[in-house]
Amino acid sequence: MSQRPTVTQENDVWVIRIEKDNGKTQEYRCATENQARQLAMVLSKPDTGGPPRSPAER
Repeated sequence: MSQRPTVTQENDVWVIRIEKDNGKTQEYRCATENQARQLAMVLSKPDTGGPPRSPAER
């Protein structure tokens, strides 16, 4: 299971890092702290492994 994303500010850029199951680190960069925190929240949700569903199926 992937770990919880970490959000840091480096050189006026917000960086999100998350360690994947294979031991590698995935990195995302955002312009604002708000963008970074929202993306980190999305990335921290578990992946169900299923295909995306249309809104009518939910």
